[in-house]
Amino acid sequence: MMSTMNDPLRISLTSLGCKVNYAEMESLASALAASGCDIVEEDAPADVVVVNTCTVTLQADATSRQRIQHLRRQNPESHLIVTGCSVDGNPNFYLAAPTPTRHPLGIDAVFSNSDKDSIATYIRSTLLHADSMEIPEAENPALPLRRGRAFIKVQDGCRHRCTYCSVWSARGASRSRSLPDILDDARAAASRGHRECVLTGVDLGSYGRDSGSTLPELVRSIWSAIPDMRIRLSSINANDITDDVVALNANERFCPHWHIPLQSGSDAILKAMHRGYRRSQFLRVVEALRHLRPETTVTTDIMTSFPGETERDHQDTCDLIRDAQFLKAHVFRYSPRPGTPAAALPDQIPVHTARRRSAELRQLAAETGSAEHDRFVGSRLHPAWLMQDGAEWIGIAETYHEVRIPFTDTLTIGTISPVTITQSTGTALRGATPQ
Repeated sequence: MMSTMNDPLRISLTSLGCKVNYAEMESLASALAASGCDIVEEDAPADVVVVNTCTVTLQADATSRQRIQHLRRQNPESHLIVTGCSVDGNPNFYLAAPTPTRHPLGIDAVFSNSDKDSIATYIRSTLLHADSMEIPEAENPALPLRRGRAFIKVQDGCRHRCTYCSVWSARGASRSRSLPDILDDARAAASRGHRECVLTGVDLGSYGRDSGSTLPELVRSIWSAIPDMRIRLSSINANDITDDVVALNANERFCPHWHIPLQSGSDAILKAMHRGYRRSQFLRVVEALRHLRPETTVTTDIMTSFPGETERDHQDTCDLIRDAQFLKAHVFRYSPRPGTPAAALPDQIPVHTARRRSAELRQLAAETGSAEHDRFVGSRLHPAWLMQDGAEWIGIAETYHEVRIPFTDTLTIGTISPVTITQSTGTALRGATPQ
């Protein structure tokens, strides 16, 4: 049931996939809060439901559709808006003319990635009937913290053409946001109480190449503008981690956690994927980062059973996991995307082989992850507090470890405080309550 005329419009926002999607929904939340809307939790009763979809794999497309169906059942009378990469990747499904009453999934409005920025205007004009509404920046109400860390999109689009991927076609050419706009977002995040800023981008390492700037220059600009903000990169390819980027890791205001997608530890498979690095370069980058700060942790994505992958190629990936000692690894099986070069390659891997390889990689990653947790017992970390979970606070340390401490009413979401680590569970760290 829709809110009454005297109540604010209740809006829930759902993001699937990468941190870029999360950053986009945070930006939309701020714009809608400024218009007087009430941003509610994903499964809460809502007048408007917005879903930002993902298309990185066939499973991601399926998950997007399942989530849309679930949210429609949860809010049968809501106005359902769908956007994101799955829309651009499947235009015949999402953008096709709807049935006389409604789209098969119950969708009321669809926005491609290129039109995503107009969702707030659409909601204001169509549902709030305020098409001429302009909210002066100084009067915008502060959006309450929904997450303990601020996600800020600094770049969109991709310059790569990996043979298995269709995201580049869904997102378009690589393009950087302007420095003033990024600094405005960072200052707004700081004013809401955030003390950690996560810079996101579809191809983050290409930031600034279209504007004569660089990623290190951006990071230093944020540090200069906001002295008490620490910065983390969401994801960056090994071939984009130059000496200047590595040097960021030496700064105490930079989180010594790097998400560097691997995909494969085999040079032959990396070449077939059209990845711009090889295993030796990947390992050199990891070594250089840890040389500057031994506490540095690395997380990654690994695709197993790409067409033509041999047992030797698979073992190369196993060996690299052991060498790199990942804190976490997202392991997934290759699935052919129609229209991509890899879908036409010979020697597609049988499902039973792919499942076995996936299980082996997951087990290895779990072992290195457990070791990466154990080595921090006795150390002092600085979590950004995310939420209260029963009798505990949960935070994310600068090293990306989940940290749990006994509940105390002296902490608030978004703040950062030192914690001495007393125990490792293998997947999380426990510490003492900050004094």
